[in-house]
Parts: sequence; structure tokens; C-alpha cells
Amino acid sequence: MKPREIAYKILQEVLSKEAYANISFNKHLKGQELKEIDRGFTKELVFGVIERKYTLDFILSFFVKKAPDLKTMIFLEMGLYQLLYMDKVPSYAAINETVNIAKKVLGIKRANFINAVLRNYDREKERVIFPDKERDLKQYLKVTYSYPDWIVERLLNNYDEEKAEALLKSLNERPEICYRVNTLKIDIEDLKRLLDSDGIAYKKGYYLEEALYIYIKNPESHQLYKEGFIYIQDEASMLVSKILNPKEGETVIDVCAAPGGKTTHIAQLMKNNGKVVAFDLHPHRLELIKENCKRLGITNVKTEAFDSTFVNKKYLEKADKVLADVPCTGIGIIRKKPDIKLKNYTRKEISELIETQYKILDSSSKYVKKGGFLVYSTCTIGKEENQNVIMKFLKEHPDFKLVDIKAEMPSGLNIETASLGYVQTTPLEHEIDGFFISKLRRIK
Repeated sequence: MKPREIAYKILQEVLSKEAYANISFNKHLKGQELKEIDRGFTKELVFGVIERKYTLDFILSFFVKKAPDLKTMIFLEMGLYQLLYMDKVPSYAAINETVNIAKKVLGIKRANFINAVLRNYDREKERVIFPDKERDLKQYLKVTYSYPDWIVERLLNNYDEEKAEALLKSLNERPEICYRVNTLKIDIEDLKRLLDSDGIAYKKGYYLEEALYIYIKNPESHQLYKEGFIYIQDEASMLVSKILNPKEGETVIDVCAAPGGKTTHIAQLMKNNGKVVAFDLHPHRLELIKENCKRLGITNVKTEAFDSTFVNKKYLEKADKVLADVPCTGIGIIRKKPDIKLKNYTRKEISELIETQYKILDSSSKYVKKGGFLVYSTCTIGKEENQNVIMKFLKEHPDFKLVDIKAEMPSGLNIETASLGYVQTTPLEHEIDGFFISKLRRIK
């Protein structure tokens, strides 16, 4: 199967069935004997169309009077993305190859329509008039950087216009893949020597000692990954466990644990000594945690299917430390998961999500021993899901207070609010994912 045909199948699944792009990509490429260059082309086309969909659809509106059916639209977006963003693909190839696949999949009538639209754009690009920044800032940001209204509104509500625009731009940049060195199985310096001997390029993390940016293709099929020496995890995600600061022999509860990145990091920091209880709502997702623990050589994690909006009475005041890494809108990880842009949250849906976040935080607090700690974190940006949730919690829970986390912050990551008990990272300011992390202590 040709790369463009595979890309079409993935995009159709993502756009019509709301499939996760990375899962769909891996599923459709499994068993395909593609050259590395073709695999890369397919990935660029799939994730590029998703990332730039709002811009592509805006441009197409100048050449299509009435929006066509979804399948036709996907081919138009694929063709236009190649013309706009894939400089190494000649215009004639971008159009002809896309149209040929469309003929095979949709038939000649719709393929001819796709051909006409793409050729019209290629001849008459000047017909496209982009929104004026001064007259309509929101529409300008939406079209220029390709974001849904709710994300543009969120950032404009939290930052001045200049910083909001810079953040949107930074969230479109392609990140390098970061790995956590599993020190339960290999020393960091030993792994570096192993990489050097194998001729594998890498660079150290921006902030964390156990973070390495390793340049390997198809990491999950690499021997280093299979043997459990490394785990794919961004430094911002690792920072959550660092701020939680679990110690050997403690009891720690991770209330929204799957797929297990933070759970396994917590166990690693505890050197497999103590007890980590991992909750998740879905039993099949707990299997991911078990698989990761087995690969990484972790033995002190116990999994349990549980809805963390409720209180698990077995664990009342049993934990030294609790992590509530709650479901969120995910704005901070769009660089890695651009399909987050496809979610058109309504205000009601965001309000319901915030209510869920609060319920989980409230329930989680019941597990903390007196003198113990509770970390609340999200992988999103904006006070709505972060500071506001914490402030409401503190108002209703006088037995908890925010604590200074400067001591837990790694060298070089200087965020002023750490002394107040919380931090917000962003790719714009820190070159890592956008995470909010706060730490509270139970004082009575």
C-alpha cells in the first residue's frame, strides 16, 4: 500500500471515529513493508494535516463553495498540506499522486473534483485573504496557527496577546523524544557508555539527570526499550514525580495512573522499596501499567480498578504521599498529540471536566496521612483547570496548605511561583511540555 493511501486510512479513522492518531498510525503501519523515508512521509502527512486542519480548511473555503463529504475533504486537506508545507514534494506530484489514490478509493467523479480544487489553488493562491490581526485577533490566531476557538480563548484569557501568540506558535513545534533512564536496571553513566559504543547520538536533559534525548528510530522496537533500560517520558512529566518526592519505604497512591509513566517513575525513585498503589477507571488500562512494570523490573506497584471521583475507603489516611494527575484538556502536550486540536470542547464540557478534576482532588485528599503530601497536576495550560481548582480546594479544606517546592525543583528550572507551591511549565519558556504541578501538605 502506498504512503498516501495509508495516510488517508489513518486520517479517516481519526476524523470519523475519533481514534487517537498515534494508535491509529501504529496500527495501520504494522505489517506494512515501508522504507524509512516512506514511513516518515506518511507520519508527516498524517500529523501535519491534523496539526494544520483549521488553516487548511480556511484556505479551501476560498475554492469550494459548499463543504464536501468527509472523505473528499480528507483528500483535499492531504493535497493542500503537501502543496503548502512539504517543500520536497513537487506540486505536480502532490496533486497527481493524491488524485490517483482518490480515484482508487472514491471513484473518478470525486477524484476529478479534488483535482480541480487543488489545481485552482495552485494557480490562484492570491485569492486567499487571511484574517487581519488588528481587526479580528481571535480569528487571526485560529487560522494562522490552526487552533480551535476554545484553545485560542483559553490562552488569551491567561496571557497578554503577544505571549498567547508565542505560546500557540511554540505548541506547533515538533519536539524531540525524551527518555527516562530506568536506574533500577542501568546506571545513567553506563547507559551513556552503551550509547557511545553503539554510535547512538544523544544529549542530556534540560533539567533532570535521568532525562536523555536519544536519537533512535522506532524506539519501542529498539533493544534498549525492550530490555527496560529506557521509558519514553517528557521532562515535564518526570518533574511531577520529582516534586512528589517519594521516599523508600513509603506508601504512595497514584489515583489516575495509566499508562504508568509517573507510577513507574515513583517506584524508581523509591528504589522498588515501599508500596505504590495505582488506580485507574479502566481495567484494560491497568494492563498497560503491569506490562510497563514487568519490562522495567518494578515489583512494588499494586494496581486496582477504581473510579477516583469516589473515595476508596480501604485507603483512608493510609498514604504518605498521593498523586492526583487528573484528566484535563491536554493543551500542554499538543506538540506530541496534535489531535487534541480536533476536540471541540463546549463551555459546558469544560465546566464538567473541571468538576471532575475537583472531585478527584477532593477524594484523593482523604488518603493522605496527617503531615503527608498531595500533588495535583495536569498536562494543560491555564488557571481554569489549575490554580482555580487548587484555590477552591484550599477554601473548602483548611486542613491542607500549599508548600514551598523550590527545594524539589531541578537546577536551571527557575519558576517564581515555586515558593508559593505550584509551577506551570510551557514549551515556550522551558522547552518542555506544558504541565501544572502543585504540592499541598495535610497539616491537621
